[in-house]
Amino acid sequence: METVIKAVAICGVVAGAIWMLSSCNDKIDVRKDYDFTLSTWYLQKTIEQDEPVEIRFTLDKAGNYDGAEYSVGYIQMEGKGAVYDEAGTLLVNREMHALDDMANVDHSHPFKDVFTLFYRSVSDKKSELKFIVMDNFGQQTDITVNFEIEK
Repeated sequence: METVIKAVAICGVVAGAIWMLSSCNDKIDVRKDYDFTLSTWYLQKTIEQDEPVEIRFTLDKAGNYDGAEYSVGYIQMEGKGAVYDEAGTLLVNREMHALDDMANVDHSHPFKDVFTLFYRSVSDKKSELKFIVMDNFGQQTDITVNFEIEK
C-alpha cells in the first residue's frame, strides 16, 4: 500500500510540474500607451494687448513608460498672438514641438510633467487657443484657453 501511495504522489508531482511548465508564458505584456490629461493652473480672464501671460501646464500620466515621447502644439482659434516657452523659443501655430525640447520642463515626478508657456496677444479682440499634447503612440488630449482683451 505504501508503494501505491508513493507512486500516486510521484505521479501528482510530475503532473503538477508538467501543468506548471506548460502554462508558463515567457512573453511579458509591457504597457506603453498610458492615458494622460492636460490641465492648467489658474489663469486670468483678461489680459492687455502685448502683455505676456504665463500658462503653466500639468501633463498627468496614468503610467510611466520610458519610451513615451510627448509633443505640444497649439491652434489659434480666435485673435492673433504668439506662444513661446521660458527660453523665448517661439512655437509655430498648428505645428507640434517635442516636449523634451522645451525649456525648463519639470520631470521630477514620474507621472507628471509641468511646463510653462507664455502667450502675448497682438490683437484687440478675444483670444482663444487650443493646446494639444500628443504621444508617440497617437494618443492626444487638448485644452482650450480664452482671454478677453482689456481696452
